[in-house]
Amino acid sequence: MVSWKGAVVLLAAVAVLVGYLIANRPRPAPATPALIPCAALNTTYLLIKGGGRTLEIERSSPSASWEVRQPVAAPGDPEVVDILVNEVNSVQVLNTIPSPKPGDQYGLTDPGLAVTCRVNGGRSYNLTVGNQSFDGSGYYAQKGGDHRVLVISKVEVDGFERALATPPVKASPSPP
Repeated sequence: MVSWKGAVVLLAAVAVLVGYLIANRPRPAPATPALIPCAALNTTYLLIKGGGRTLEIERSSPSASWEVRQPVAAPGDPEVVDILVNEVNSVQVLNTIPSPKPGDQYGLTDPGLAVTCRVNGGRSYNLTVGNQSFDGSGYYAQKGGDHRVLVISKVEVDGFERALATPPVKASPSPP
């Protein structure tokens, strides 16, 4: 038979073990801030230039409708524009070159793409995109005001090029 003193000691040991497990449980890593913090919820302006083409999209406030200004003046497709803006917000940095060689080595002197976005409140962000990285998995890029050269994911850059080729204009309803 177990004495009451033994039960108290066993209960205390279980309480200590539970406390230890709670205190040392795995926690998610802190979220990495966006390289270009222009999410669909706060962005009011987006400009993408590249390959001789320009896409300019704007709205008066985060709750207003998107308007395509260039290459044509037309209402923007809200779903497609939000996806595009969120691609800007989710640019993934694959690598950083802290002491880069001159910009022409990376195609940044005459960049292939230039992305500018403005958020509610007026703050603007710029990203220039140069050549593909040596292994083709990404592109060399530079954030405005930062001397480092970054290697960013190819996925978002491909999305920017698709938007230049097919602007996110709202489809007109077809006549009956």
